[in-house]
Amino acid sequence: MADFWRSVYNSLASGLLRLIKATLRFEVKNHPDCEPVVYAFWHRNLMYCTLLRAGDAVAVMVSASKDGELIAGPVGKLGYTLVRGSSSRQGSQALKGMLRYAKTHSLAITPDGPRGPVGTIHPGLFQIALLAKIPIVAVACDADREWLFNSWDKFRFPKPFARVKVEYSDPIYVKSKADIPEAERAVREFLGPPIHKLS
Repeated sequence: MADFWRSVYNSLASGLLRLIKATLRFEVKNHPDCEPVVYAFWHRNLMYCTLLRAGDAVAVMVSASKDGELIAGPVGKLGYTLVRGSSSRQGSQALKGMLRYAKTHSLAITPDGPRGPVGTIHPGLFQIALLAKIPIVAVACDADREWLFNSWDKFRFPKPFARVKVEYSDPIYVKSKADIPEAERAVREFLGPPIHKLS
């Protein structure tokens, strides 16, 4: 019975997300010319990036927690490849999964997720880019109409008919461990503070 209700929830939630996406107006700047890459964005912008790239060949790291389960089902229905785990739970297993998919998929990571603290960039982002030998592309988002949740990161959810701005950074390469400090600076500079407005 639990599996039945989980299937119902996943279908309803993913259907609702598709309906909302159909009303949104996306303005995208600097989409990367080549893939695969590692997309990095603040956890609070997860819904914007999820709606924008639904159906694309992207592998997404989703927390192995019960909260992550609520996200994993609908996101999987939207066409994403799921890798369960995070920096705090099943990290080694998640890393191996992401590296396996990096051969055929771009990857998506929230470097401050799943529980922060706000503005944290966990080192797994750079470890994956280094081992997979693919660049990081940071993703900044903004919208003119949205709901803000009372969560640790003030999670954002677009209101129907919102205008959503999405901007991709130029590729940020991590070819050796020595590149990590500069790569972190570049990612942080592009993303700006977690509460950030695009111009």
